[in-house]
Amino acid sequence: MSSLPRWMHVRLSVRFILMTLLLLVLIQTVGFWIVQGAVERYVREDIQHSISVSERVWNKLIIQNHQQLEEGAELLASDFGFRSAVASQDENTIASALVNSSHRIGASVAILVDQQWHLKASSKDDMMQSNKLAALIDDLAKARQEKGEEAYITALYSGVPTQFVVVPVRAPRLLGYVIMGFAIERDMVAEARDLSGIDVVLMSNNKESDVNVLASSERLEQHFLQDIPGQFFLENLALDMRVAEDTYVSVIHGQQVIGGFLSLAFMKSLEEAGTQFDELFHQYLVITLIGLVVFAVAVTWLSRRVARPLERLTDATGALEQGNYDVEVSGVRRTDEVGELARSFDGMRSSIKQQQETITKLAYNDALTGLPNRLSFRSKVAQMIQSGEYDALSVITINLDRFKQINDVLGYEMGDEILKATATRLLGESCSGHEKLARVSGDEFSVLVLPNEDSASHVASSLLARLNQPLEIDNNLIDLSASIGIATWPLDASGCDDLINASQVAMYTAKRRSEDIVVYKSDFVTSTPESLSLLSELRRAVTNNELRVYLQPKVSTANHKVVAAEALVRWQHPEKGLVPPYKFVPFAEQTGFIREITKWMISALAEQWQALQQENRLFRVSVNLSTRDLLSPSFPDYVRQTLDTFDVPTSGVCLEITESAIMDDPAFAEQTLAKLSNMGFRLSIDDFGTGYSSLGYLKRLPVNELKVDQSFVFGMMDDANDRTIVQSTIDLAHNLGLDVVAEGVETAEMYQVLGELGCEEAQGYFIGKPMPIEAFLTWREQWQEEHIEA
Repeated sequence: MSSLPRWMHVRLSVRFILMTLLLLVLIQTVGFWIVQGAVERYVREDIQHSISVSERVWNKLIIQNHQQLEEGAELLASDFGFRSAVASQDENTIASALVNSSHRIGASVAILVDQQWHLKASSKDDMMQSNKLAALIDDLAKARQEKGEEAYITALYSGVPTQFVVVPVRAPRLLGYVIMGFAIERDMVAEARDLSGIDVVLMSNNKESDVNVLASSERLEQHFLQDIPGQFFLENLALDMRVAEDTYVSVIHGQQVIGGFLSLAFMKSLEEAGTQFDELFHQYLVITLIGLVVFAVAVTWLSRRVARPLERLTDATGALEQGNYDVEVSGVRRTDEVGELARSFDGMRSSIKQQQETITKLAYNDALTGLPNRLSFRSKVAQMIQSGEYDALSVITINLDRFKQINDVLGYEMGDEILKATATRLLGESCSGHEKLARVSGDEFSVLVLPNEDSASHVASSLLARLNQPLEIDNNLIDLSASIGIATWPLDASGCDDLINASQVAMYTAKRRSEDIVVYKSDFVTSTPESLSLLSELRRAVTNNELRVYLQPKVSTANHKVVAAEALVRWQHPEKGLVPPYKFVPFAEQTGFIREITKWMISALAEQWQALQQENRLFRVSVNLSTRDLLSPSFPDYVRQTLDTFDVPTSGVCLEITESAIMDDPAFAEQTLAKLSNMGFRLSIDDFGTGYSSLGYLKRLPVNELKVDQSFVFGMMDDANDRTIVQSTIDLAHNLGLDVVAEGVETAEMYQVLGELGCEEAQGYFIGKPMPIEAFLTWREQWQEEHIEA
């Protein structure tokens, strides 16, 4: 170190500063910078003044264009013919008016939207289906709301900067909005330059990074098309810019507009403005060149001393960025700032390496139990599946029962101890390798079972046996139990995530059924991707009147007259056609939307009830009620009010309820049924014999009839037990003063036997399938002619 020149022991920063100051003093001594600065300030002030004038000129042109566009839009919006066309939705007239108006005022586009800003017509036919136009309209609506109704809006339309105005169309109520756009083109930029003497450059950048340049001179336009300065896309900036061999004093105004970014630059060449001072600068040319040469030599020499070590550090930084934490850092033995930087960097590298190792451990391991976590377990399962070494893999998911209760009673610290003890038990009993067991969530563990080991069911049983043994922690004896689900790849799943999910589904099924171990079955999953959007589609179906009422007739077995009908719902989907009820009614019951469907059905029936009536005899219509309907306190009043609106007597409507619907909340259901009965509604128990109700409930309920389930009716012709059940049900109903309706009547023989057994009414495909109301009226007339008059 002592043999090095003395100047090598001086800090790099000191050497660099001294050399730079020396060079600056050398140049300043000849007065070049003083003279140049004075001249340049004068020229710049003159240019800045000219730019200010140009900015005012530009703003005036923009305002004029806006006023012209707004006047044209208001003229179109106030035109009686146009408003009439909008009101009547005459698309041809609207489109023609938009095209003519846009041509008349020089607008590049004219658009009509409705009150909700939905596209109705456009002067550009090919844009009617464009998603970009729809997105533009949404952005214009938001911008108008933010800026106010009187402001103009700038947007990039088809990549071109365009002024938009929005004018409401009223007749007198609001029908929609006329949107007109005026493209900012090269003529406007050239006019601004001619009026102010300042070059103008308008540059836009849309969301697809397409750049459009409009410049007042071809030279500037060609330059910026080839080399786009990044400064153009800052919001506001004043700077010098090199164009070819000239320096331009520039003021850039940038703003985020709809569809991208718009920058407006006002520019003036310093060389052009300072030509009158060229003679003065020529006198300093030789001195300036000498100074530049000296400065360049000095900087080059310093760069060699500074840049090379820094380049090596840059290479090390790149390796560190790629995850190579063992990269060798050079320069740590240097005594100057570069050496200090290298040593600091090497220390940082070591620290990052340690932190990364810690982070990796935390990311893939559970801090409480030390087991692999969900991420690590998933990676292991995916690796096993992708390796191709195994024909089958099983995942066991274990969830502790009553763990929340344990936390609530004994505290979270005790809960943590239980989890650690559970992990120890699982490791000791089932896993030959630590990596096969993981804690995937709070009280949930997963085990990976390979095909060459014991069966997954055997492993699960062994796990359960160990977990069921009492656990003693801090003198607390705790009884543990668990719900276990098993799924196997590729039988139950096609990939890693599906396998883990199937195992969890099986576990939750076990918990729901209060079973210990459940093996996954595909029918456990009741939801489908289509069901995720089914609720919104059902809401639309009710709003758009897509539901349909179908009637299935009920016939008296005594005189063969059509005395009633059961109303059934069908869904006429605009794309899927007629959707059967089993595809949406169970989902509606799960989500509670069945209440809205029931209300729709009652309203639709009340509206058509008078058309179903016959002379001198009341024709009843039955409506099915769900559990949700019975548990709604406002439901009885809604039904009564709806019927009153259409003058429908309550005795003309029969409400059918299932036994299971009553059993969900018997007390409340009894109150609701009593209220409906007091209003005069006829009540019927549907699918009688398949539920869980007792005769005590049947005795207390204010029902008028029983419907024998079709499973008994269909089997009574071949099975004596089914026939006995039907006979007993009829006798029981009659003893309680109730009528009996049999459903599922498929043959004439069934129909005849039911009449002999004393069943009052029959319903089934032998009599008639569910049909629309219009078809039902025609069918009823034909039935009466064939079975009564004959």
